[in-house]
Amino acid sequence: MANKGNSRHMKSLTAPKYYGVHRKESAYVAKPSPGRHSLSRSIPLVAFATKAGISASSHDASRMIKRREIHVNGKPVRDPSYPVGLSDTILVLPSKTSYSVGINELGKVSIIESGGATDRLCKVAQKYMTGGGSVMIRLHDGTVIKASKDIKVNDSVLLGNGSSVKKVLKLGEGCNCTVIDGVHVGAKGKVKEIHKGTATSRAYVTVEEDGGSFDTLVRNIMVVE
Repeated sequence: MANKGNSRHMKSLTAPKYYGVHRKESAYVAKPSPGRHSLSRSIPLVAFATKAGISASSHDASRMIKRREIHVNGKPVRDPSYPVGLSDTILVLPSKTSYSVGINELGKVSIIESGGATDRLCKVAQKYMTGGGSVMIRLHDGTVIKASKDIKVNDSVLLGNGSSVKKVLKLGEGCNCTVIDGVHVGAKGKVKEIHKGTATSRAYVTVEEDGGSFDTLVRNIMVVE
């Protein structure tokens, strides 16, 4: 019989680099549920809990998640396979510790203790207008929210509780940025120059960092504070 639907399992050998798992420690790893972040830029919440040291094993992490002891972006999650990725905030209720999800210089997930901060920074991936005239934006993690007309694609927005926009960080020369994809992933610097795209090439930026500069596509950077 033909295989119906996508597999719910993933081998360690085929896991995305973002997972940061050892290829030979175990045959299988947990696979994130579909939705929100892409498969190549997310890990399941149960895997995050074990990586961050929140629990000693996947079994204990799953029990904590099902008891609603771990919140993602201010909301309790009961699915151990719930996908978490760049800029998500995770709050652990028993210990009152909080974390944010990033990406390091190797293109792998990085876990940062956020000291109780719940705000998250997201990149604007799409902007459109509804039939009723409302301006909507889609963020890099799939979140869709109402926004003002001055927000543009490739800007960043700082979201508070309830996904309300607290601050807008505009893409422009002199702004701070971090590289979230490409060969320079994980690098940080300032945008020196923005080069517009053409019919045959994509828009790119020149980024200044300590010791030099490099070029990367606009889609590969996120504006930060």
